[in-house]
Amino acid sequence: MAVLLAACQPLPHPFADDAPRRGSPMLTLRDSASVTIAPIDGAPQATAEKLAPAMASALQQREIAASDKTASIGSYELVGRIEEMPPSGDKVALVAIWELRDPAGKSLGERTERLEAPAQDWEQGREEAVTRLAAARAGGAPGGRTRLLISGVEGAPGDGGESLPRAITEILKRQDVAIVTDPQAKADLVLDADVVVANPKAGKQNVKIVWRVRRRDGGEIGTVGQENDVPAGLLDGPWGDVAYMVAVSAQDGIMQLVARGTPPSTGKS
Repeated sequence: MAVLLAACQPLPHPFADDAPRRGSPMLTLRDSASVTIAPIDGAPQATAEKLAPAMASALQQREIAASDKTASIGSYELVGRIEEMPPSGDKVALVAIWELRDPAGKSLGERTERLEAPAQDWEQGREEAVTRLAAARAGGAPGGRTRLLISGVEGAPGDGGESLPRAITEILKRQDVAIVTDPQAKADLVLDADVVVANPKAGKQNVKIVWRVRRRDGGEIGTVGQENDVPAGLLDGPWGDVAYMVAVSAQDGIMQLVARGTPPSTGKS
């Protein structure tokens, strides 16, 4: 999946067979459960090194047995990585992607948190910033999820204008994002798409799909592009499973843009 934050480029196989990831549940575990925090990947290194113990402490404050040093056979595992976003003024946003796995290693879902702080706070791993980033995940609640409005799809032949929005809605509901379908409802970000289908050539048609994520005020976050050649006329009627496969292929790129555009967390529970 190629994601460009300023422009769109073609993807080689947007209709390839794939399977959606499971939903993204909140970290609500039975009282007897324990959680092991794996070493955090990513940079800045100073923040990555301090985030795992900070997360363990944040979970302990919520009466969940957690450790970044020890693990038991029955422990859940919380795996995290951090990514630094381009600076905005004198602050830098850090995105933390968390995956919760059950004791058998099966993924139970992912959650993304975004927090802004002065660049030197992340570079030096300052305790206050790291603690707020950990607390944002440990104390996350459904009401704090990003609200994404599925606006629509333009230019699609057949029933693509209906089936693509329906498919992407179902796929993104499995992610940690609140889907909004009412244009009048309050939303943080808006997702729409344009489809261009070329004239048939040698029994094939080139299909280009550009998904666009923007802020509700119109400011663009970025785009995800997909492109492939399909049998001529394939999309002239019901899209069927094709719409689902397109949505599955686009979800990771869309969620990266959602993470980039998510309003900064305050770190408050």
